[in-house]
Amino acid sequence: MTNPLITADPDIDMEARIYKKMLLRVIPIIMLGMFISYIDRANIGVLAGPMSKDLGLTAATFGLAAGLFYIGYCFFEIPSNMALSKFGARVWLARIMVTWGIATMFMGLVQNETTLYIVRIMLGIAEAGFSPGALLFLAFWCTPRMLPRTYSTLNLAVPIALAVGSVLTSALLSLDGLFGVAGWRWAFLLEGIPAIVLGIYIFFRLPDGPSNAKWLDASEKEYLAKAAAQSPDSAGHEISQLWAVLRRPAAWVFTVLYFCMTIGYWTIAYFLPTIVRDQFDLGAAGAGFVSAIPWLFAAVVMIFVSKNVSRTGERTWHMTLLQLAGALGLAVAALSGNPYLALVGISLAAAGFFGSLPTFNSMPAQLFTGGLAAVALAMINGLASLSGLVGPYFFGLLKDTTGSTSTGLLIMAGFFVAAAILAFTMSRWTDKITGGLLHVHIIEDAEPVAVPTKS
Repeated sequence: MTNPLITADPDIDMEARIYKKMLLRVIPIIMLGMFISYIDRANIGVLAGPMSKDLGLTAATFGLAAGLFYIGYCFFEIPSNMALSKFGARVWLARIMVTWGIATMFMGLVQNETTLYIVRIMLGIAEAGFSPGALLFLAFWCTPRMLPRTYSTLNLAVPIALAVGSVLTSALLSLDGLFGVAGWRWAFLLEGIPAIVLGIYIFFRLPDGPSNAKWLDASEKEYLAKAAAQSPDSAGHEISQLWAVLRRPAAWVFTVLYFCMTIGYWTIAYFLPTIVRDQFDLGAAGAGFVSAIPWLFAAVVMIFVSKNVSRTGERTWHMTLLQLAGALGLAVAALSGNPYLALVGISLAAAGFFGSLPTFNSMPAQLFTGGLAAVALAMINGLASLSGLVGPYFFGLLKDTTGSTSTGLLIMAGFFVAAAILAFTMSRWTDKITGGLLHVHIIEDAEPVAVPTKS
């Protein structure tokens, strides 16, 4: 049944026209950038076996190396997004992509544990700002009602990247020995090139915002100037915006929520090939192929959920139930003792994260307005990204200690439960403050000073 609130809105046709043009001109470029970024940060998981053998890494040292990406990523996230506000999306997103492509290629040159740690930190610094910058940039082109659908399309690149990346990186291992170079080194060297190429394309072709887009007509530009979730002319580069965001409890609660959502996800992303290799007794290449299954399932769930959220405007129960499903999935993976049930459980956990990701992203993007948005999105994404350090390191440590992945998976399931509770609270509160996803115009004075325990 069609929602009468949507069909009665005279702006629906305008938004549909804008979205259709975005699908041709903007979204594919940003989506491809996201696709490449997740291949380049997660390919180390597929390469863990041969890389660890050559460099003498334990599960704990590998987990630390994988997670050190987020040290550089975390501390440079806010400055990077502030720079994006100052220099413009086209210039800054291009800079990010070129430098992380170079850092990815450097991964193919590491010689020992220490140089691996250094280059992973460098990669995090180089890539810092891309994800929140992409979210902010797309908010220039969207009303709040359009955000879940647009973010869903963007975030669809992530599980697809993890699936395709698992297969592609596994295939590149077949180059082992070519010109005397190990296969895992070839994977890093070759997978860094697309980021550099796309960064150059973005610099020359991507408009900074709707006002610079020749393919939007005057009425569409005027509509977005009034109704877009964010404006490219905000003062997000001013230091006063940083202190303003840091004083808002909502920003910190969103950060904790996102941390709880992502800690299990990043642990799975980096250790999934290892888990699959152990459960199914496969080699590195075979494990990479099987590891694509959970991400493909997650992509399908993400599409279905985002369409339903955009249609109904309901996000509280969508997010809450998906996080609980993620917890159940990891518990099954930990306790079943059956490799096929374990794969089903991990697939459910991946779907729980990705199914709720676009809906989560829509909340801070809708809530924080003006110059606060660039800083708030970067803070939430950056600080919560430390989960990518904490989760894989302690998961690897537990695997070294116990010889099993079960304890680590159960702990990650607990984080999914915590995320479900926080998601329920924050989504209801955000809807109360903003009027919900079906409300077109941003409430400019939505600057919370406290987070209520109930609405």
